[in-house]
Amino acid sequence: MSSRNRNARPNRNSGSTQGEEAHLWAQIKDDIRTMIDGVNSSNDALRNIIAQDNYIAKNKESIVDMGAEESKLDSMLRGSVKGTDLSKQQIDALYEHVTVLRALVKAREDTDAQVAGSSGLSGRERPMLSSSVRSSSARGAEKEKEKEKEREREILKEREREREKDRDPSSVYEFDGGPDSPVPSPLGSHTRKLGGSGGAGSDRSGNRDSIPPRDTPSKGDSVPPEPIGAGSATAAQRAKVTFFKGQDVVFKPKPASVNDTTEWMLGRVQQVLGEGKSRRYKVQDADPDVPLGERSEFRTSASSMIPLPVAGVELGDLEKGKTVLALYPDSTTFYKAEVMGSDAANGKVSLRFEGEENNVTTQLVDRRFVVEYRN
Repeated sequence: MSSRNRNARPNRNSGSTQGEEAHLWAQIKDDIRTMIDGVNSSNDALRNIIAQDNYIAKNKESIVDMGAEESKLDSMLRGSVKGTDLSKQQIDALYEHVTVLRALVKAREDTDAQVAGSSGLSGRERPMLSSSVRSSSARGAEKEKEKEKEREREILKEREREREKDRDPSSVYEFDGGPDSPVPSPLGSHTRKLGGSGGAGSDRSGNRDSIPPRDTPSKGDSVPPEPIGAGSATAAQRAKVTFFKGQDVVFKPKPASVNDTTEWMLGRVQQVLGEGKSRRYKVQDADPDVPLGERSEFRTSASSMIPLPVAGVELGDLEKGKTVLALYPDSTTFYKAEVMGSDAANGKVSLRFEGEENNVTTQLVDRRFVVEYRN
């Protein structure tokens, strides 16, 4: 009887270990329920955002206070971002609890297997093996905890990098979808021209000999950009420039995909959204061949915009050989060009556009539409 009682004696640590496992399992089930509720809330918020966006798109002509509707959509997007961050934190917590529980279960199973295998050892050897098994199990659990701590440190570092990126004035926050939010253009393959002076030969993409090649030189082969005026601005300085409603600007839409490219375009600011670092602008394409109410609109930031001087303002001459960004004649697109000379009498600048180096003639562009070069 006494021998049977000794063999049936349970592991001293098994009770506390199983109790901890039960507690963790209960916590995991609570985490799963909380996570599911968070995901459902995020889905509801996404449906509301889509509904609001569709409402604005369908009723933009009849909405009395468009600013209020835009602000409502902006608030919904901010709330959705916060909900997504909370869901990520819940998933991280769930993953941590599951990892710890897995380590505890594995350590207990290893201990039980080794203790069961030692049943044939002598009474003197059995306590020594039991102590060794407990020490090995503890070391395994410690290693798992160290690995988990390392994963947590990596997550914290990644979040810190994201926060640093958010602090950059030239960066954009997630709910704006990048510096610009391109709207599909109704133009299709229609050529961009400046109205009133079209005709044969006025199309830059036509059959004239001054077509610039689409495979433009790489950064290493191109002429280094030079400033216009007092000096070129850095990305941070450009982000601090503010624009106002009705202002004429040069802007660059965000490409629809990584394989697409876009050019600098002539546009006009239609609306100013937000304040401070979160300020964004709604800019309308100034293509005169499209009716005013059907022109594409883009949401962009100051770092993707260049202000145009007010018409009639006297502007200084440009140094010959300077690299600039200029409006191509009979179009609404800006391209890289080299200053060949200036005509102060009529306010024109003589330019040779990139890709037209072999042309004998140059192009004359109003000084107002020649701005600092930007990629």
